Amino acid sequence: QLIADILAVGKKHDRNLAGQIVCGLDVNGPIVDCDDSELTPYPGAADAISYLIDQPDIEVTLCTGWDLNSMEFFKEHRLMVDALGTVGEYGMVFERGGEFNYLYPYSDQEAFTFVRDVLTAAAETNVKVAIQGNFSTGAGATYIEGDVNGNVLEHPLVKGRRPSMETLCKAIVANGSEAELVDGKIVFGDSVSGMKGVYQALVKEHPLISVRVEQADGKFSIWIDDQDAPGFDFDKLKDVAPVFEQRTGRKALIYEDFGVDLIATAVEEGNYSKDSGLRAFGRDAFGSDDFLSIIIGDKRSDIPKTLDKTLMAAQKGAQAEQISNDEGIPSFNPIDVRDFAVAMAEAHRIATGK
Repeated sequence: QLIADILAVGKKHDRNLAGQIVCGLDVNGPIVDCDDSELTPYPGAADAISYLIDQPDIEVTLCTGWDLNSMEFFKEHRLMVDALGTVGEYGMVFERGGEFNYLYPYSDQEAFTFVRDVLTAAAETNVKVAIQGNFSTGAGATYIEGDVNGNVLEHPLVKGRRPSMETLCKAIVANGSEAELVDGKIVFGDSVSGMKGVYQALVKEHPLISVRVEQADGKFSIWIDDQDAPGFDFDKLKDVAPVFEQRTGRKALIYEDFGVDLIATAVEEGNYSKDSGLRAFGRDAFGSDDFLSIIIGDKRSDIPKTLDKTLMAAQKGAQAEQISNDEGIPSFNPIDVRDFAVAMAEAHRIATGK
């Protein structure tokens, strides 16, 4: 039935299912359970994705808000599928064939300022914070009191990989910041110019490691703590998020897993989204803009902002299905990536007359 649904929606909305197609796969929901912090793919998901990749004139990529650090680990150690690209960080950067492409320009100044401001906000609100290992500087992803509340300790880049304080301090110094370990805390200057090593250590080498922060006399003191503050619930997260907005000058997107994404103004004003990143990936793959892009996802953030040359594979029973139906978005409804991949391959084969 899903194959027939795909062919029907393609015919109804004049989408070329016989031509070149790029398929973007959201991760949480379509490939792994939304509550699975360890990112374990559904049984058979890898085989289904590989089958779709093997079809002529079809390119396949992850298409997610996750950072590329996490997704490269996911592809290599969890999914284990070759030739699968990544459109990550809300479409601001993508990887294809081992090449990384920044759609939102990377800036050292922006990266170092972001870390300084996040640590300042954490000190002011007396919360611990972890920073996700984003490649782009446009979307700064954090977790606030999220080790247990948000299952960050179970994340594959954290579980079994947490550094000692000595290791973290050495990483900060080795990457260009002056720091020392004093009474169990890492102490370093709080100026933007001194953030290079701190950024590399907390974002690149040891992402998602939660630290508590004190700030006094022009210095930060940080220390690792795997215990969330007692009684820190989602309402308290919403209370502290505005301080992070004010300090960073960014819009805060708050999630129930205690993640807080801090979105730069330039991102808000620009054309950055999962679907725009997927179109860029497709142009890189096919050498033109004459292709159909299809995203499978479960939430509003997965739904394309621009509907031309797109179809939405809105996961059955999820928020995206309801929104697509309510707003008349050209869509069909797979259960997850497994039936999507097989049905998409067969619909393409039928459309080409093979």
